[in-house]
Amino acid sequence: MTLIGNVLTILEPEVPEARKLYLARYANSQYWVDFEDFSFYRMDVVDVYYVGGFGVMGWVSDSDYERAQPDPLADATGEIIQHMNADHKDALILIARVFARIESQEATMTAVDRLGFHVRLKTQDGIRGARIAFLREVTNPAETRKVLVEMVQQARSQA
Repeated sequence: MTLIGNVLTILEPEVPEARKLYLARYANSQYWVDFEDFSFYRMDVVDVYYVGGFGVMGWVSDSDYERAQPDPLADATGEIIQHMNADHKDALILIARVFARIESQEATMTAVDRLGFHVRLKTQDGIRGARIAFLREVTNPAETRKVLVEMVQQARSQA
């Protein structure tokens, strides 16, 4: 994503709140955040250009950008991916076979969001990627687990 906009120095009365928010996200910066040459800035976004992969790109409207929310799984993606790849490789192969119709010897989850996940598959023809949609949108890790279990059960019944 490319953000185009005007960058302005945060005014002195707003610095304490900006500092607090910054330190909450980047705790290790406490060692230099108060240096004289450290400053806080705000970007007033004017345009957004999104590139989501081959053939998926374009300008994002002001209203879409203003309404945008972080994916509800954003803070849990690492844990979900690690768990699936460490403990459920066979389930990923089965889900890929049934829901993506791709036979593979190995499957690795590479990304996950509220609507589904990406896998990298080792097939007899080489490495392949696939996007697999969840049965329904999820809003937290517990729902993600529940949907993945349902998908495995459904895949087992169809296999």
